[in-house]
Amino acid sequence: MTTPAPTPLCPQCGSNLSAAGLCPRCLLLGALDEEPELHPVSGLPSRFGDYELLELLGRGGMGRVYRARHLRLERVVALKMLVGGGLASEAELHRFRAETEAAARLDHPSIVPIYEVGEHDGCPYFTMKYVEGGNLADNLERFRGNARRVAEVLAVLARAVHHGHQRGILHRDLKPANVLLDAGGRPHVADFGVARHLEKEAHHTRSGIVVGTPGYMSPEQAAGRSRNLTTATDVYGLGAILYELLTGQPPFTADTPTQVLRRVLETEPTPPHQLAPGIDRDLETLCLKCLEKDPARRYGSAEELAEELERYLRGEPILARPMGRAARVWRWCRRHPVPAGLVGSIAWLLLVTAGAAITVAQAQVDDRRREELSTNIYAARTVAGTVLFKLEEYSDAIERAASSPRLREPLLRHDLPALQGFCREMYEAHEDPRLGLKLPGGESPFDSWFIVDAQGTVLARWPEPSRDFLGKNFAWRDYFEGAKRNALAQRVQPYISRAFLSEADDRHRFAISIPLLDAEGGWRGVLVGMVGTGATLGSLRLSDPDEARHRTAVLVAPRDRNRSEAGQPAPGGYIILLHEALGHGESLPLDGGLARELDEVRRSLTLAEGEQLRMPEPWPTVTLAEHRDPLATREGPWLAALAPVGYTGFVIIVQTPADAAFEMDKTLARRLVLWGGVPFLLGEALLGLVLWSAWRATVRWRESRET
Repeated sequence: MTTPAPTPLCPQCGSNLSAAGLCPRCLLLGALDEEPELHPVSGLPSRFGDYELLELLGRGGMGRVYRARHLRLERVVALKMLVGGGLASEAELHRFRAETEAAARLDHPSIVPIYEVGEHDGCPYFTMKYVEGGNLADNLERFRGNARRVAEVLAVLARAVHHGHQRGILHRDLKPANVLLDAGGRPHVADFGVARHLEKEAHHTRSGIVVGTPGYMSPEQAAGRSRNLTTATDVYGLGAILYELLTGQPPFTADTPTQVLRRVLETEPTPPHQLAPGIDRDLETLCLKCLEKDPARRYGSAEELAEELERYLRGEPILARPMGRAARVWRWCRRHPVPAGLVGSIAWLLLVTAGAAITVAQAQVDDRRREELSTNIYAARTVAGTVLFKLEEYSDAIERAASSPRLREPLLRHDLPALQGFCREMYEAHEDPRLGLKLPGGESPFDSWFIVDAQGTVLARWPEPSRDFLGKNFAWRDYFEGAKRNALAQRVQPYISRAFLSEADDRHRFAISIPLLDAEGGWRGVLVGMVGTGATLGSLRLSDPDEARHRTAVLVAPRDRNRSEAGQPAPGGYIILLHEALGHGESLPLDGGLARELDEVRRSLTLAEGEQLRMPEPWPTVTLAEHRDPLATREGPWLAALAPVGYTGFVIIVQTPADAAFEMDKTLARRLVLWGGVPFLLGEALLGLVLWSAWRATVRWRESRET
């Protein structure tokens, strides 16, 4: 609830001000005043006791200040007298005496000193040093734009005010009009008319009475808490002086004193740089710290402020830090709890709604991810079965060729020209296509094939090789070792090899090999068919063209040794055999995280001899939520499922880009926001606007009543 502004009092006589901010008593005294001119026609100055009055320097409802000369001492002084004589109230007399007592207790080069206190014809007066440069309010333009000069003036004033605080004197009315400048421009604190002694109880200051000048009052003064004022009040006054030196106006202005007091209580001062662009931000920070609403947030003493200003003048970093945006919002909420509560309620409702929407959306994303991974598992198993069926077709062609008597007889005789003719004949197969290394449709699935003896030496090859290729030994290749194991076990079964880089043409391939046995079961050699890598496995395309944009499949195989690794254990890593982005014979090695996942699939299989072309039971699969296709230009993450191709060691990866998988959900979310969220937000914004307008109308009505 907003703190009601207390009834303001006249800073001169202490009487209640009217609604228009005028003092009826001061107006009456001014109307009844018939003081003669100070310089009559005779040329003689007016007399006041031992003083001749030379010039009226200032006047108010309670007192007047003259420039006067002491007749005996020939000293020019400032003479202040309490006007009204017998009409002066007890409170006025008390304040007049309090001012003299306060000023008399102080001895500082920047505080105007008291010379004499007396009474003449029932009119109390005192004299003080005459400071000839005028007051600061009339000389503001001398300091505008000169940050260093402003800081010097405030540092001097802060030291002087701290001197008063050390002696228990609280000024309570610091403003530019109460700062006098000497001939050299040095400031002096004056007018202790509303000062009070911190250690004495203020019998003449009741709670709820506003003391000071509205535009320069601290919030605690404006609230009427005069009994509880501390030195922080004068720190605020120093900040108000600094504010006017920087901007040319007080921190708060309005049409009436009541409106000014309300602004002092309820609003933050406009940051100086908004009124005077280009001012020094360090000085602005010091100023706004002095003008904090909470006294505890201001400088702890005027001395601390002086030290900060002196630190600034020396070019050192100041200790104060500017108020952040969050702090400003929080303080605004504390001063305006009703609109802040309304805005907070709306924000909380929006936050809860947004949180619920995010939770629901995240649940939908998780469900969609699980659904997509489940679909990919099913697709991976299906594609693995299809690839295994195609490998069985290739293996059947190898078996048919290996069973031909036209191969066995030349191999037994070691007839190399006949073996080379057989290889060419398998390509042509004019007499009986069923005997050629071809599929039932008539196309050969093999790029090349060759025959090696039981020691792994190449005897013949098609297409015809270079002379240096014949006679090479490949006993270290996986396709030879696999066929050798079958031969030693008396199994005439094909073997699906690891992937390798062919030494014949430097292209990646895998091989299907089968042992060649004589009539007695003796091992004579191996027939090898070479299958190239690429986008398809013969006529088989792994990815469905209708789903290729959304879901693709990749076939990978473990890597075989090269010649430099002969005799060593099987190497790690994998080679991509089939991918929609590969050309014929092209490939890409795989390692790192994906290779480890592929190893996990293969480790789950227990290979039984001769069971390569059979699906495992149960069928192991692995899912990846952060996979990325190494050959795709599309960024990840991808959702993938891995499944083995029988016991061959090959693995199928079916993968879906996550953004494609969630594209339908994103479209649905956009529609929900468009058709549901936008109207809701507009409704909330409209409600907030209505509530804000109602609050502002209430404030304007209340201000109109006060004025």
